[in-house]
Amino acid sequence: MLELERELARFEKMPPPDDAEAARLAAWIFDTGRAESFVAELDGRIEGHAIFYEGINSFRARPFLFLEDLVVTEAARGKGVGEALMAEVAREAVARGAARVEWSVLDWNEGALRFYRRLGGYPPTEWLRHILEGDALAKLARTGTESP
Repeated sequence: MLELERELARFEKMPPPDDAEAARLAAWIFDTGRAESFVAELDGRIEGHAIFYEGINSFRARPFLFLEDLVVTEAARGKGVGEALMAEVAREAVARGAARVEWSVLDWNEGALRFYRRLGGYPPTEWLRHILEGDALAKLARTGTESP
């Protein structure tokens, strides 16, 4: 699974997870349950995985599943692995009474965009996803905690 995450990072032109990050992810999946994963095997090898976690849709009082990563090895693409993983995530969402499954896609990843559209996924038109990270996150976290 770690090699899949490193393959994804290379594809997304990002630094791959280091050993400490890999250990935290493994702990989240296997020890604490903060994240969950389905894996797909072909010929006894893990060829893909879907990492997800549960969030809440507050005013509907129902969960949703956020698909953090869907990774399929290059060798296994086009063999139904990605669709099988997405179907498993969808079954899990239905079993939990989830309102939806959400995920993010890089705007330049045309293959993924076509794949998700084929499955019925779409980008919401009214909601813009935002992030707060790095220095901006640290700066906001310090707000109100420093002496004037």
